Amino acid sequence: MMERLRRILAMLLVIFLVLMVFVMLYLGITGSRYFLISVYVTLGFPLLLYAFMFIYKLLKNR
Repeated sequence: MMERLRRILAMLLVIFLVLMVFVMLYLGITGSRYFLISVYVTLGFPLLLYAFMFIYKLLKNR
């Protein structure tokens, strides 16, 4: 049950990241003033998730 939930959450995360890339491309093509913000979110969100997973692994092994 837990493995199935993890797979669903991972797939939702991949879909979200792909959508963020398309939003970033759209904002870049249209010349929106929110383009730079979308770049930061598109790059920062996966880095933040990685940091959370790294800290979780460190604290779990204590």
